[in-house]
Amino acid sequence: MKRNNIEKGTIKKAVLAFGLVLALTGCGKADSAYQDAMDLASAGKYEKALPYFEKAIKANDEQMDYYIGYGMSLNHLGRFKEAKKTLTKVVQDTDNKISKENNKQLYYGIAVAEYGLGNYKSVVDYCDKALEITYFDDMNNDILYMQALAANYLNDTKKAEADYKKIIQSDKKDTDAYMGLANVYLSTKDYDQAIEVYQEALEADKTAYEVSFALYSVYEEKGQTDAAKEVLDGLIGISSKKAENLLVIGRAYYYEGNSKKAQEYYSMSYDANCKESLYYLGILQKEAKEYDKAVKTFEKYIKEKKQDLTVDVYNRLASVYVEQGEYEKAQQALDKGFSYGSTDASQMLKKNQVLLYERQKKRTEAKKAAKEYMKLYPNDTGMQKELRFITLK
Repeated sequence: MKRNNIEKGTIKKAVLAFGLVLALTGCGKADSAYQDAMDLASAGKYEKALPYFEKAIKANDEQMDYYIGYGMSLNHLGRFKEAKKTLTKVVQDTDNKISKENNKQLYYGIAVAEYGLGNYKSVVDYCDKALEITYFDDMNNDILYMQALAANYLNDTKKAEADYKKIIQSDKKDTDAYMGLANVYLSTKDYDQAIEVYQEALEADKTAYEVSFALYSVYEEKGQTDAAKEVLDGLIGISSKKAENLLVIGRAYYYEGNSKKAQEYYSMSYDANCKESLYYLGILQKEAKEYDKAVKTFEKYIKEKKQDLTVDVYNRLASVYVEQGEYEKAQQALDKGFSYGSTDASQMLKKNQVLLYERQKKRTEAKKAAKEYMKLYPNDTGMQKELRFITLK
């Protein structure tokens, strides 16, 4: 199973994308308004689906499916406060099979909203409530996965480790669970254990290319250059018949230091209709100080990918605007990134917010943002130094 791309620093609201199938497809006999809402939501048109959910709820305010679909759609749109309010008010006290099935979906939806709001302790609690319900067991791995993400934010590595291991025990090909488990070990500097996890993942699925890139990074970190090169050589040698594979090959060339070949493969990948290649092409252009090109590429990526994008693109776009001295545009880019709620891009967004304030000589705002950042990420030694520097100015 694939939920996200950890290497890119985003889960793309991945916590919303799985475990919601029950809520968005298990409709039974529904009226036409609900059917229209379901069709739109299933097609990813959540904004357009909302009025139809509202119409269905107005026609029958006792149908839990309507609230679940409505709340999940709000979550997809990043409207987490509204989603939490909508779902919380219909949690049921009755002790029967239907109520428990509904509550499992409601608890999960509330946990999603809490995750988006950054309330990680509540995420863990609501996931526990959902997991206590023995119905809809096929939701459990997704609930465990989100609980593990929240546990990571709470520095509860033991719980995160246990959750990821449960998922892997249930599904040996769950790439994200392997990646998450390896990240737990990396957070404690246990590189050998992380490497072992990556190797197990690749034994289960040799096409798990994100795992290969992660393994490459650890080898580089450990100074095992021969092993790192072997990983890249393997990636460069994969079949080039798929657009997604062309992107993988391009990324491997990028890490190898061959920007020309990387750009060539990114372009081929995009021409073959892999829009994700624009994100990586923009990074190349930014590093080459082709800032105008990078802006156009990132904006094209955002337009074409829409909701299904890598949130980190807003970090990248903001950094280009900073280089151009366009601080207002940089702030707009960061704000857009923040609007996605809690994602794996959040830490870098918050860090870049501090740096943007500094660049604009807004020392009071920079100091406040840095302190808030350190509360969330106390082990970031770089920001510790930055905060001391800001304080001494």
